[in-house]
Amino acid sequence: MDLMAKWYAAAREHVPDGVELWDAHTHTGASDPDGVRGTADRLLAKLDDTQQTGAAVMTNQDPGGYSEPNDRVLTEARNSTGRLIPFLRVDPRLGNKAIAEAERCLDAGHRGIKLHPRAEQFELNDPTVRLLAELAAERGVPILVHAGRGTPSLGKDAADLCDTVDNLRIVLAHAAISDLSWLGPTVAEHPGLYFDTAWWDVTDLLALFAWVPPGRILYASDTPYGHPALAFTLTMRVAVSARYNSSQLRALFGGTLLRLVEGKEGDDEGAAPGEDFVSGDPGLLRVHASLHGAIVTAFAKNNATEPVSLARLGCAVPEDAHHAQVYRAIAATLDNIDLVNGARRDIVRPLILAAAAALTPDVEVPEI
Repeated sequence: MDLMAKWYAAAREHVPDGVELWDAHTHTGASDPDGVRGTADRLLAKLDDTQQTGAAVMTNQDPGGYSEPNDRVLTEARNSTGRLIPFLRVDPRLGNKAIAEAERCLDAGHRGIKLHPRAEQFELNDPTVRLLAELAAERGVPILVHAGRGTPSLGKDAADLCDTVDNLRIVLAHAAISDLSWLGPTVAEHPGLYFDTAWWDVTDLLALFAWVPPGRILYASDTPYGHPALAFTLTMRVAVSARYNSSQLRALFGGTLLRLVEGKEGDDEGAAPGEDFVSGDPGLLRVHASLHGAIVTAFAKNNATEPVSLARLGCAVPEDAHHAQVYRAIAATLDNIDLVNGARRDIVRPLILAAAAALTPDVEVPEI
């Protein structure tokens, strides 16, 4: 049973008529030291399989340098009939060489810049980052910055850049989990800051959507590290929980990305909704706690049978219990996971979807 397809189909029911889905963060490349590989053909196939229109694409890490990978990404974009938006990548530690490479790529047609402080081991207060920010603002392109796991605090430096470089727009990837606790509630003070949703933990996404205005959040998957069906389902369930209207959904799922790469700021889609939409159902909180433990265990390539069993037992509620249908959908999902022989992704992804359902119980669930 394709569990992810069932959850994805249920989430797609909330896409407003005429809204195209654009992913703000994907990768191609075959040289990342972590072993993750991605090709343009495979990326486009995933977009086709999920009925998504296009994506911003950039190379993954390449210890050999970024000139050739940047040229490859531009060629992939040109061959995609407009479905892939090319972002260049540079290593700020190279100083003037990084600036020259960024200028070369922007002249050639790249429409954004990717910086990865974790992979290249630099901080956003680096003088070369400042020069790249000024170049991005001058050329009207956004900078996408890794702000996920393995990254020390970078929010203050990102905010300072946006506050001091006119017309600069920075997208903090992975829900800016490195700095979300203080940056999310104060983001209105920094109009150049945006966030993408390429992250698996629904608690972080709930906080992101509670604190950050809808016009500042971009749907993203981080494919091939993530998957567009999984990322879309998580993002849509949280957005529906936050009561996003059709205009806000249009911005979230591509409208804001397309404006940023055109050199414009995102549309004003109103204030952040606040925290009252976040579920506090105690039974589902128990289920989520066990599922979160199971996800972390499975990510570590250990046997997750015990925490999954606890989550499954937590779904044994009376037939007339509040959110009984959600408990049933989670239970059925868990019953269809092969915890012993299944591939890690076929274990982790359904667990993530079940955990997300536990904290977004007012959103429809699929029949499984």
